[in-house]
Amino acid sequence: MKLGKLLEPVVVQLWEESTGWKAVKASAQDIIYQDPEHSWRICTPDRIAYEVGTDGKKRKVLLEIKTSSMDFDPDDLPTNYLCQVQYQMHITGVHVCYLCWLVCGRTYGHARVEYDPEFAGWLVTEVDRFWNESVIGGKEPELTTVDDFAFKGSEPGKTVEADNEAVMQLISLRILNEILDQKETEVNDMKDSIKLFMGNAESIVYEGNVLATWKTGARGRAFRLKDKNIDDVINRKKEDENE
Repeated sequence: MKLGKLLEPVVVQLWEESTGWKAVKASAQDIIYQDPEHSWRICTPDRIAYEVGTDGKKRKVLLEIKTSSMDFDPDDLPTNYLCQVQYQMHITGVHVCYLCWLVCGRTYGHARVEYDPEFAGWLVTEVDRFWNESVIGGKEPELTTVDDFAFKGSEPGKTVEADNEAVMQLISLRILNEILDQKETEVNDMKDSIKLFMGNAESIVYEGNVLATWKTGARGRAFRLKDKNIDDVINRKKEDENE
């Protein structure tokens, strides 16, 4: 966290250089925004900045800075970060946020995120519910998902007796794991074949649509399929066959 704070000005400078715009100089302390009618709704955006539209007018925007060892895909941003910036935009009333990142101290990027009132409204409802039920009411949130139980952790020495359904699922899982091990080898061989075809190209296209990318990031080249575009190709080929 300390290093992240120290590197914030560096990432801001990279954003300014890449956009040509300026961020407001940071104060000595975090700027806290608070909903006047709901005191628990608070956020502390990393920076306030201004983008310049095609009409030449300045528009206030937020900057959220991330330093990470994880590669970012501008077209598929992490859900937790999207939740954070949507919540910040709702509280501040500033409806554009640039999520900026520095990966492994080497690779910079940013993505422009616009306010989604429906999603942000749901977020605020969940925050209010958590505040009233758990913070004020002292009720531990109900564990409903696998992630919930993983976060809570296990109780030492506790066991649970399997029922018939659980036993059948475990047997099926054992069989599927064997199949998946075989399929994984096939998948990796197929990926390698596609990568050799691509060579040093960053993307592979068909009739103008990107089907896969193999981009160089801070942790090497990352291969990703563009599922929607491939599905479109499949559908077009089916239509051609039907004709």
